[in-house]
Amino acid sequence: MRKEVFLKDEYYHIYNRGVDKRVVFFDDRERTRFVNTLYLLNNFQDIPANFDPIMLRPRDVLIPRDPIVEVVAACLMPNHYHLAVRGLSDGAISKFLHKVGVSYTMYFNKRHERSGALFEGSFKARHIDKGEYATYLTKYIHFNPYPLFQTKSGIMLDDLVSYPWSTLNDYVGGESRFSHVVNTDFRDTILGMNAREYGAYCSGAFNDLKQDSFQT
Repeated sequence: MRKEVFLKDEYYHIYNRGVDKRVVFFDDRERTRFVNTLYLLNNFQDIPANFDPIMLRPRDVLIPRDPIVEVVAACLMPNHYHLAVRGLSDGAISKFLHKVGVSYTMYFNKRHERSGALFEGSFKARHIDKGEYATYLTKYIHFNPYPLFQTKSGIMLDDLVSYPWSTLNDYVGGESRFSHVVNTDFRDTILGMNAREYGAYCSGAFNDLKQDSFQT
């Protein structure tokens, strides 16, 4: 049992990675499955067992729901994921992530003919204070793909913005594979920035990042 108490209307940074740091997202099909699962299982109601989110395009997956959490930022990496979420009721975050973890693990294990745990035990979580840490946290999540581009000559901020498995592009006014999942009101109401201002903030932070080492 988890010791954390996830309170209604509070924001939390959620992180989990594969057992032994193994890859948990091998291709876009698996990433799409995970993202659509975040949408479909964010629901008080059960989803039919034969409902397959893998083949659906984002505009097709938008079935009516009664959400239990609000996803406000996200990023998928080959062996881990980051989410920033707000629970819409007490205990909703644990319930939601349990459903997502079980569903994706069953799918992954069947696809790769394996058994057992896929992720490193229970997910990690940290409460997000509505101050400077909230701004830092979104930058940390959105800059997570930086190591994927370090072998490229002349890495640019646009490389991170165009990375489709992060909500950075949503935050600067574009779209990503998470656009049907994420609510960017967090940027406006908690961070106090519009899309242009957040882009300017990331530009400055990116220039600083290029001068320092970056670890996920």
